[in-house]
Amino acid sequence: MNGVINMVRFIHTADLHLDQTFKNLPIKDDYLQYALSEATLNSFDNLIQTAINEQVDFFLIAGDIYHGARATLRAQFAFSNGMQRLADADIPVYMIYGNHDFDADADHRLKLPKNVYIFGAEPETKYLSTPAGESVAITGFSYDQQWISEDRSEAYPNRDTLVDYHIGLLHGDNSSTDGQKRYAPFNPSQLASHGYDYWALGHIHKGQVIYENPAMVYPGNIQGASFKEDGAKGALIVNLAKGVPAELEFIETAEWQFQHSTRDLGPVNSLDTLRNNIETALHEHIMFAKDEAVNVISRMTFLTDGNEEALYWWNTYAEELLEQLQWSLRNQNASREQKVYLVSLDIEVKDQAVWSPSPVFNESMKQAFENIVEDTDQYQKVIEDLEKNGQWQRLIGSAIDPDQFKADILAKAKEKIILEQASYSQEQRRF
Repeated sequence: MNGVINMVRFIHTADLHLDQTFKNLPIKDDYLQYALSEATLNSFDNLIQTAINEQVDFFLIAGDIYHGARATLRAQFAFSNGMQRLADADIPVYMIYGNHDFDADADHRLKLPKNVYIFGAEPETKYLSTPAGESVAITGFSYDQQWISEDRSEAYPNRDTLVDYHIGLLHGDNSSTDGQKRYAPFNPSQLASHGYDYWALGHIHKGQVIYENPAMVYPGNIQGASFKEDGAKGALIVNLAKGVPAELEFIETAEWQFQHSTRDLGPVNSLDTLRNNIETALHEHIMFAKDEAVNVISRMTFLTDGNEEALYWWNTYAEELLEQLQWSLRNQNASREQKVYLVSLDIEVKDQAVWSPSPVFNESMKQAFENIVEDTDQYQKVIEDLEKNGQWQRLIGSAIDPDQFKADILAKAKEKIILEQASYSQEQRRF
């Protein structure tokens, strides 16, 4: 016995989306637009450098390298360059395509270096031997179409008993949760029955361990693209040793983070009070950027119980305050290492809010609103012109959840009614 613990050490990443855009963000700042256009590629570069510095045995990519089946040349050249850097460091890469970058026509993809091994459309197993002599089997498959409704993990072979480690590579949805069941749905218990040592998963952009033994892990994406993907982003370094649980080390590679905070607006009786409340919340985002050494894209939501005076000041000045704070941040960012950009200020009125100071009018407005909520025909009449719009049909309509869209519209309408009523009432008293 020489006391040396045999193990394998590798990178597990997924959902790179190298050519993703940030078009859904209300960005007016030219520098921010440029920085975000580089953010995902910079995160990828950081990931490649980490793999080289850590001298990992191999590099796993669990799908969605690109954001679309027809990947941009910019993204392809960046990916090919990253793979060559790994080749120069003698690090092999094992990758699958996912639902975004499914390989429909390989002629539209640049040829990758010889250290990159791509799995085909049916589950197959590839083998490698690490520099320390550990033998590893990796089983996976690539998407050849956007949607796969069947559980292809059932076709994965059971663990190869002749190797030291067997790893499953899979891009898909956990069917035991409320997934959409069209992205290679799988059941964790079914995966466990194969006897593998680790399952390298992809598709879900929030990093999470969904099964402990063996470890089944989503590393999350490498760069958030919206406020739904807030927090630190990166990949995993995984250490596998026989007879012990997998050791997971998160490595943050993204230089930009989305931060969304929600807090009570509190009492507001003047412009200064409103400004101070907002700037106090913004200061927390600025300090977060400094403490975490990361650039921050900020969104702040303030909660109110419908206080008429607070709503009056918000409705009167919030939009202008946002513009002034954005201007101030731009000036500060010129001399600040960690940039902070404020994208939006939002107000959220709690359910118990009064719609109108008049009890009779308050109840009648609520009833009229409920009628629209319950009357599907009336709602459809309101949005029928939108749904006939060609750009809507082509770019947005097919990509959204209709029920969620309706809920968002009604919530905004409700908020607007309460704000306008509060402002009107206050103006009648003041003038």
